Amino acid sequence: MKNSMNFEITDVSVIAATKRFRNKLNEDGKPKKGPFFNGTQAWSFDKNDIELFKNAVWQGYLDASRTFHGIKGTDKNKGAFLRLAKLIQAYFKDDKSFDHNRWCKTFIADIRKFSHYEARYGQAQKVINMAFKYLFCCDNIDEQSRIKFDPCHMPLDQYTLAWYFQQGRNLFLEWSYLSQEQYETISTDIRTILGNDVLRAELVIWEVMKPKIINLKSK
Repeated sequence: MKNSMNFEITDVSVIAATKRFRNKLNEDGKPKKGPFFNGTQAWSFDKNDIELFKNAVWQGYLDASRTFHGIKGTDKNKGAFLRLAKLIQAYFKDDKSFDHNRWCKTFIADIRKFSHYEARYGQAQKVINMAFKYLFCCDNIDEQSRIKFDPCHMPLDQYTLAWYFQQGRNLFLEWSYLSQEQYETISTDIRTILGNDVLRAELVIWEVMKPKIINLKSK
């Protein structure tokens, strides 16, 4: 599969990108933070393991945390984070439907209640979509659970939004400030471009776009 940037999204490229994503070190040699990288969470999927889902949500939050200025009471085992972990686990365990918008709104409401912070839709999508990305990159995913990833959305950040712009679409500069309407328009459009290959494609797209954007900013 090729997009307009002419790089291939194949089993080989996705496996290679996944391996690099799971690397414990950043490009600068510094260790990545969080349970999937410090050895406290194995990259092994088990839909009955609530710790896996709590850690996936927490990793998603860590990836977005720089935008959560002034948030209080963050704890992966409590409040908004625990609720979200249970909702995602129920999606895999209890034959629940994929309901991204409800999860975003629930997370925003819970952050307001438990962490006294008014989260934005753009922030919520990043936490939720990254949680699914971490789960998707685990080993030992059974076929029934694998299918559950088909409706998943692409985590939107500066790199994936730059790719989206290069597909001839509108430019969005600040992912954390995306409104629900903007987010849904982009996600629906990405689905028309990539079909059900969204998470596999994102692993390659993000890796290709990151150095391009970093180099562009450094000029």
